[in-house]
Amino acid sequence: MSDTGNQRFADIKLLYVEDEISTREQITRVLSNRGYHLISCENGQAGLDAYCELRPDIVLTDIMMPVMNGLEMSRRIRIFDPEAQIVCMTAFSETSYLMQAINIGISQFVLKPVEFSRLLAALDHCLHIIELKKRQRTLEAEAQRSRKLEAIGILAGGMAHDFNNLLQVILGYVSLARMNAEAGSKTAELLGIAEKSTETARQLGKRLLTLAKGGDAVMTPTDLPQLILAGLEAELFGSPVSYVTDLPSDLPQLPVDAAQIRHVISHLTINAREAMPEGGTLQVSAAPCTLAAMNGQALEPGEYLHIIFKDLGVGIPEENLSRIFDPYFTTKEMGSQKGMGLGLAISHSIIRHHHGQIQAESTPGSGTSIHIYLPFSQPNR
Repeated sequence: MSDTGNQRFADIKLLYVEDEISTREQITRVLSNRGYHLISCENGQAGLDAYCELRPDIVLTDIMMPVMNGLEMSRRIRIFDPEAQIVCMTAFSETSYLMQAINIGISQFVLKPVEFSRLLAALDHCLHIIELKKRQRTLEAEAQRSRKLEAIGILAGGMAHDFNNLLQVILGYVSLARMNAEAGSKTAELLGIAEKSTETARQLGKRLLTLAKGGDAVMTPTDLPQLILAGLEAELFGSPVSYVTDLPSDLPQLPVDAAQIRHVISHLTINAREAMPEGGTLQVSAAPCTLAAMNGQALEPGEYLHIIFKDLGVGIPEENLSRIFDPYFTTKEMGSQKGMGLGLAISHSIIRHHHGQIQAESTPGSGTSIHIYLPFSQPNR
């Protein structure tokens, strides 16, 4: 998830379809040097098959080709994806095909012989559209998640305090009854269980408030590397999971609520530990980054600290990945001492109230990476 350099292009799969060998070799060399993840085919049918199997981000195609021409291939691709980004290369003698291409929905054309600056500009235009759509999807997902949190906030704000007050009364009477019960009796044992459960319920009320409001943050300049190392040491002590870090010692301090960020670090470390029950290595890194006005994280432009927690565990199935920050979503066994589905939701709420972002990427069987972006300066509130 690098923000600079050729990684921007390496993350983009580009399907290039051209039957003329020398042209294909020349343009392939240019696109490869640019850094694109390139898929090359020699006719429209092969290109269509590759598109259906690999779903590239951009299609660059010649028009006149054997087996299936580029326009027919593009027409069929549009059936799979009406918003597919397609660039057509055409010779002056083939301009009669332009109206057909426009009817298909193709808006980017490059004339042959190809000027590479024009070709790269057309591909950059497609890339810009892809980034806009990705940003829009991110914003929509964040807005939907925020609406869920706000709904819980209304519920939590209206009842959490009264809930805790009632629990305090119950806990008080349970404690009194336990004091009057015969030591070692079954009654004392059962009252002890009730007392612990009441305390757990009170903590749940506090979590709901943190989830809804992000807590009462007290922002102070904080040494994040030291905070991260302390959290790793505390949660992995005596565990079969080890850790390696890349935390530059010269990072400037960040204005954060140390207690809240410590909660996030603790929960992410516990999740990584549980993802590797037989042992493994948790990799944690932090580095400054600059986000431009148009960025995939849908954050305000500026300077951020990019923190990554990467485990080598079982990973998260694709169908669950978009839900892991939702309140009460968990794949753990439910129960008072099991998962409540609030840890990542609370972490999301905390990072959101720090004007940052937390997101996940995962490949089942290969582990999970959690990315956190925290601004180096908090906006005026």
